[in-house]
Amino acid sequence: MNGDTPVNIAGVLAFPNDADGGMIRFIDSGYNTLFHVPDGGNIILTAFDDGRRVLPCRYIDASHAQIGGETFHICQFAEFQERAGAVYAPEHPQPGDVLDTYTIYQIKDIRAVPYAFRAYNEAKGKLKMAHYVRAYRGVLAPSVTLDDLYEKHNRDSRPFGHRIHSMSMSDVVVVNRSGEEKAFYVDSIGFQEAKRFPDPPIRKKKRPAQER
Repeated sequence: MNGDTPVNIAGVLAFPNDADGGMIRFIDSGYNTLFHVPDGGNIILTAFDDGRRVLPCRYIDASHAQIGGETFHICQFAEFQERAGAVYAPEHPQPGDVLDTYTIYQIKDIRAVPYAFRAYNEAKGKLKMAHYVRAYRGVLAPSVTLDDLYEKHNRDSRPFGHRIHSMSMSDVVVVNRSGEEKAFYVDSIGFQEAKRFPDPPIRKKKRPAQER
């Protein structure tokens, strides 16, 4: 098919195109490409509570796919998972696939932690992961910066806005890029790398063989 003639597939007025090769594009909510999965392939969806599901994927057209038996526009799927604090990755990653994630930690009892909502100079030396609770997790495209995350998580429409406060001083963002994690403390201006968070210090993680 050349994509010029619409076809009703799974209730979608679709424009399948042989040039796509049946590859399903997975993106974040900003339309940044993360990875592709072939028609009939699977993704691993990890929920905020760490529950994992294997979801089969079927190609519809360049903008639509059936994922786990449900039909989605690719941005609709990304937005849904963003709101749920879930992350997703191909079952069989290929070179060039983006598998990066970020996690936001917030102090769980601000009354018991003297550096809550304070600048990094007041927190360093006292910073403990035991003071924090995981507040959010999401996928991370290469072009997305810490400042971008700060802006996203301070919008009125921010993910989990009904249950956590906006990103603020003393929050910690743990970024996992290419299997290496780094933690950053939200300072009064910008971010400071927090090498002692979590306890013990973060070490580079080895990827499973299929991810190399």
